[in-house]
Amino acid sequence: MMEVTDFKNNLWDYTRKIGENTNMVITSLCEQHGVTMLQGRILVEIHQHGSHTIGSLASRLNIAGTNISTMCKKLGTKGFLERVRDEEDERVVKLILSEKGNSVVKEINQELIEKILISIKGETDESLYEIINGLKKMNDLLEKIRSL
Repeated sequence: MMEVTDFKNNLWDYTRKIGENTNMVITSLCEQHGVTMLQGRILVEIHQHGSHTIGSLASRLNIAGTNISTMCKKLGTKGFLERVRDEEDERVVKLILSEKGNSVVKEINQELIEKILISIKGETDESLYEIINGLKKMNDLLEKIRSL
């Protein structure tokens, strides 16, 4: 049976490696399109879940509102985001993707899909499901640990 200390060390090591590799892949894709990884996360979040306020975006990405606001201003200046007033409550300003923002997110997604397809060539469906199940189990475990 695996010692808890060994498990903890492996968990720590692999979560760090996965995070670093994910950041390197995403950063590379984003930088090719003139945005930072964090700006890319903002664009993808809005693309996947529709418009956001600064507050809802900050909460969703777990980043301070002032930082999100600054990044969104830069994304707006670069033409990736637009600010629109909520039709029901004009005090609320929502962030939406511009045509340029939509286009960049689609390009980044397509490039990532192409990289994944090349990387999984020769893998069986069973192997890919094992990876996903392992990630789900790891996430479930981390959620349990977080809740203690």
